[in-house]
Amino acid sequence: MISTQEECVDFVNTVGLCAWSAGTPLPSVAEQTPWGDQTMLHTWFWKDDLHIAKRLYYGQLWGAGTPIFVSLRLLPTLIAAQGDCDPRDLYEKNRLTRVALSLYEHIERHGPTPKKELPYPPHTSQTPPLVQLQQHFLITKVGLTGRTRGTYGYLWGTCESFFPEAFKAASKLAVSDARQALAAHLGMPEARAGKLLRWQAVG
Repeated sequence: MISTQEECVDFVNTVGLCAWSAGTPLPSVAEQTPWGDQTMLHTWFWKDDLHIAKRLYYGQLWGAGTPIFVSLRLLPTLIAAQGDCDPRDLYEKNRLTRVALSLYEHIERHGPTPKKELPYPPHTSQTPPLVQLQQHFLITKVGLTGRTRGTYGYLWGTCESFFPEAFKAASKLAVSDARQALAAHLGMPEARAGKLLRWQAVG
C-alpha cells in the first residue's frame, strides 16, 4: 500500500507510467492507497512536491482531468514517442491552437509565469490550451505561487528547460523505436497506445 511520498515514488518507478486516480487503462496511485475516494485529499501536494523536486513527472498527458505520473527513467521515451515537439511546427500543422502557441511564446519570452498572469484572450477557457501544451511536452509546472487558500497556484515554465536531461536522452531515440518500446511497456498494441497518447503519424 502507498501511504507516503517515498512509497509513491517507488510505485511510479516500478510501473513507469500510472494515473493518479482510478478509471484509466493504467495502474493508479488511488488503487494502492488505504484512502479510497479520499486519495486526492490525502495526496494533493504529492503531485506538486514530487514533480517540482524532479523525483517524477506529473502532467495531464491523458487529457483534461486525467493526471498522470511518469518515472524519470521512462520520461525520455514518452517525449520521443510524441514526435515533433516544436510549437511552431505543431501550430502550422493545426495540432496546436493559436491560444496555446501564444501562451507558450509568453512563457518562452518571460520565463516561469503564474497561471493568472498568462495572456488569455477574453472569454477563453484556460484549461484546454494548458492541457494541449502539456500533452506535447511544451510546458510543465515548475513551482507554486503559494500553498494556502488564496495563494495556491502554479508557475508554468517550458518543459525542456525544466527537464533538460530527459529531452537530451529523448533526442537520441527514434520516434518509431520509442513508440514500440512504450507500447510494449504498457502491454497494449501500438495503435491503442498511440490513440490514448494522441500520437500523430510520422512523416
